[in-house]
Amino acid sequence: MKSEESGKFIHRWKRGIARSFSDRELILRTDGNVRFLKISKNLQITFFSLTLAVAGWVFFASSNYFIHDRIIEVKNSEILDARMVYRNLLSEVSDYQSKFFLLTGELEKNHSLMLDVVEKNAALQQNLQSTKTELSFSNTRQQQIIDAREKLRNKVSSIENEMRQLNTYNFELKGNLNTITTDLELALTQRNKARSESRKSSNKIARLENELENLHKSEQAVLVELTERTKENIADIEYVLGRTGLNVGKLVAANQILSKGQGGPFVEIIPATEPAERLKISLNNLNQQLDRYDDLQNLVTQLPITAPLDYFSIASHYGKRRDPINRRWAMHYGLDFGGIARTSVYSTAPGIVTYAGRKGKYGKFVEINHGKGFKTRYGHLYKVLVKRGQKVEYRKKIGLLGSSGRSTGPHLHYEVLYKGKPRNPWRFIKAGRYVYKKQ
Repeated sequence: MKSEESGKFIHRWKRGIARSFSDRELILRTDGNVRFLKISKNLQITFFSLTLAVAGWVFFASSNYFIHDRIIEVKNSEILDARMVYRNLLSEVSDYQSKFFLLTGELEKNHSLMLDVVEKNAALQQNLQSTKTELSFSNTRQQQIIDAREKLRNKVSSIENEMRQLNTYNFELKGNLNTITTDLELALTQRNKARSESRKSSNKIARLENELENLHKSEQAVLVELTERTKENIADIEYVLGRTGLNVGKLVAANQILSKGQGGPFVEIIPATEPAERLKISLNNLNQQLDRYDDLQNLVTQLPITAPLDYFSIASHYGKRRDPINRRWAMHYGLDFGGIARTSVYSTAPGIVTYAGRKGKYGKFVEINHGKGFKTRYGHLYKVLVKRGQKVEYRKKIGLLGSSGRSTGPHLHYEVLYKGKPRNPWRFIKAGRYVYKKQ
């Protein structure tokens, strides 16, 4: 089940890519020369990937810039903490110095006391012989003094031990201060390096943004130029179609209804940045113009806008005329091309033969359905060279010029019909001459 679901997902992914990046063709027309520039699916995917890569790099550089600022802020906080610790250590050293001065004062007091005891001991020795009571008292006092001396010695020894411990702790404090100073210098070096890298990143981001803006401007200029050229081509084709006497808007609308079915799943468009949005609008405008240009070109390829003969003269125009046989006024719904007998007659547009053979007063007759409501008729032929249902291309040889049917001599009766109504063929031929002159 998991493999089937993954296969369906991959298939949907490929279909989505194929729909989004289908092969496209750009039509370039310069000095009457038409060129086709094909933009393949791989090129579109490559351009889209490069765009995503540039956007990712911009996002990465911006994130890196903010991360550097955060690192600098953390380092500054650590430096402040280290300074606070250093100040606390200095305060502790000052306290220990105060204690040391107090102990020194106590030692001086004890030394003075010892001097007084010695003086008293001398006085007692001098008065020892004077009285036993005083001697006994003196001995007792001396013993007391000895005990006190011993206590003082123990106390001095204890003070000396404390002093040695204080000296050891002082040396440790000095080592810690040296370590903290080294750490502070290292932190300052790292902070300066981070600031330098941050400035370099900012310069690089600005340069990339400038290059991206220039790229968008060049792409915008190319799209504007292509759009203007497409509009000029559309105007030329609309002018040609207008010369036929047909309604161009209705022709294009009918062509779109017949040929363009649309559908598919709904995929929401993700909002883009302002340059990308402008580029997307230009692309949509160009696509609309190209779609209309394609519709008009397809319509032109299906219109009978050339003459059915290579060499000819106009024997009779479209419209009201005197009948060549009975000389009465009548409506003539075609053109009579005069020419040499058995001259080749060609189809004026691609289509399907709907009639090939004799047809009353037309004599040997051919009718071709070109689609989109257009038909052409060829009468008075000497010989028919196609069959009913046969598909013919543009300028396909369909018969030979003759004088069959109701005719006074070799000529070709040529008609153009649109939705069953006859049209003036000479207008189509003049429009075709304008097209080939522009090419």
